[in-house]
Amino acid sequence: MGKESKSRRKRTQERQDRGTLTKSASAATSIRETGPDQLLAKYEVEPIPDLPGAVKKFHLRIVTDILEGHDNCAESVGALRATQTWHRHHDGFAASRPSELNFGGTPRRLACTPGCNHCCRSPVGVVAAEALLIADFVDRTFSAHERQALKGRMEARKAALQNGDPLRTYSLCPLNAGGQCLVYEFRPHNCRVFHSFDVDACEGFFVAGETQRGLPIDPVRKQYDRLIAASATVAFHALKLDMRMLEFMAALEIALEAGDDRCERFAAGADLFSGLPTIARPSSPAASTPE
Repeated sequence: MGKESKSRRKRTQERQDRGTLTKSASAATSIRETGPDQLLAKYEVEPIPDLPGAVKKFHLRIVTDILEGHDNCAESVGALRATQTWHRHHDGFAASRPSELNFGGTPRRLACTPGCNHCCRSPVGVVAAEALLIADFVDRTFSAHERQALKGRMEARKAALQNGDPLRTYSLCPLNAGGQCLVYEFRPHNCRVFHSFDVDACEGFFVAGETQRGLPIDPVRKQYDRLIAASATVAFHALKLDMRMLEFMAALEIALEAGDDRCERFAAGADLFSGLPTIARPSSPAASTPE
């Protein structure tokens, strides 16, 4: 075997860098090379105005953590690390919320458990970096057979939609197999925000199409989900990363077809998703809230 080319060595190293994302996303960030104020100034960040003190502090922490995540890794994977930092903030806040709330005098426990996937029938919007993150994970971890099976499920879903099937009655997301999400750790923000304290209500809404039926949710979590997403938008705009909302499977198809150098091209400014229209943010079910 001849000497490995410089470009091949570089690509191998960058793939290894991407592999470390899985292990490091939930860990505390290492020593800050640039303080929060310097980061905000460096990227000319325009924070959300008129937030009260504690909320403003929370908002700026998210923004600076995302910027820091982007900066503290190879440029080609900066967008992936920034995305995972965003998602980590959501997961951390969600985990801090009570798992039992009182609705109309009835205590209810959070109904989201492994294998529960009613919401996986809902249309989902993603931003470009989320599609790239999942495509990268698929390329690194799926076998050839698994990738081919995923492609078949994606094509079947596309055909069903083209034949006019109502959005809320098509089959499970192609990334859900055997009742389990195959990319759960890397799922988009709009998948993460789904939660409910009544599994029957979820089945009625997402499976039976009872769209007038509300879901019992945590209103504080919903409020902060919005703040976290808005904070990510501020950071991503500062990084000049595309925050348009794209249809999940259409964006993932493009990301998968873009090849091994998708992240490098994206980091260099290539608009890989220019052919996709911006979609409206998928609507959430009407909510019922605790007392």
